[in-house]
Amino acid sequence: MEILYALAFYFKKGIGLKTIKKLIDRYGSFEIAFRSGEFDLREELLRAEKEIKKAQTSGVKIVSFTEKAYPSILKKISAPPPVLYIKGEIKDGFSISIVGSRKCSSYGRKIAYQLASFLVSHGVSVVSGLAYGIDTAAHKGAVESKGVTYAVLGCGIDINYPSGNRNLRERILEEGGALISEFPFGTPPSKENFPRRNRIISGLSVATVVVEANENSGALITAGFALEQGRDVFVVPGNIDSVFSRGSNRLLKEGATPIVDFEDIFEELPYLKTEENHHCGIDDKFQPIIDVLLKGDAHIDKIVAESGLPYCEVITLLFELESEGVIRSDGNRYFLVKGGNFAKGGS
Repeated sequence: MEILYALAFYFKKGIGLKTIKKLIDRYGSFEIAFRSGEFDLREELLRAEKEIKKAQTSGVKIVSFTEKAYPSILKKISAPPPVLYIKGEIKDGFSISIVGSRKCSSYGRKIAYQLASFLVSHGVSVVSGLAYGIDTAAHKGAVESKGVTYAVLGCGIDINYPSGNRNLRERILEEGGALISEFPFGTPPSKENFPRRNRIISGLSVATVVVEANENSGALITAGFALEQGRDVFVVPGNIDSVFSRGSNRLLKEGATPIVDFEDIFEELPYLKTEENHHCGIDDKFQPIIDVLLKGDAHIDKIVAESGLPYCEVITLLFELESEGVIRSDGNRYFLVKGGNFAKGGS
């Protein structure tokens, strides 16, 4: 049982996220890594068994990095969580994260709410962190428009934090979204957990929108992760004399894309529009990648090298092709799907 061994490695002291990623690159699965005899996981396996039983009684799925149910977009970040605890369902399709400060203005809450409502109306899911302020407004905008939203937690999935959002947690599940955490059951919220949570928020998203962030906001950390992951970062401009917008306005100064109209997101990422997600044939812009994959499966580094396209552009195009069912991925390797419609303008 792969998840049993995944949890055991995750619980093993002295083995970090990057080490686990290297193990998977080397052995291909947690079970094979365990059976190599290199690690003593007897105590950790006992703990893992208890964790799995609790998940079963709590209606929570625990998914390992090596399983198909693990979000493929999250596999592409530098230190993906070895396991995810999921209550609800992570659906196929694109997501955008909406983040900002806990302490925010009424204007910031309004924009977060309206932007989330706009995105879900176009079939785009919303990701945020369930914190008070901008996060809460974004989740509410999604669920009150009958849309899908994912809340990534900085604590165990069984911990009701923040306590005032208990009803919102239930609404998220009722509307087909999910609660997501990488932390074991019973893990309390703590300061060091939230930056780790933030890399998952951006990692699940093709783009991150910072609505309103002060100079010390964790939303700036999320934006930084998004940039490291090759994702787009958008910012809603704020008043230059507002303490709530000093951090987000600084991002604009550093080159983030401003949003002055919600449609700006679709102008930058046109494939997000629902009607464009189901077009027939493949645009010529994909041909350099298709040409590489016609030779056989390829690692992302090989695709970048042989296509001649910038890394960030390759990431975006691969997202689009995978959503169309033209390709599939296994970690950072990509394959053409047999029978996929990739012939437009090419071989």
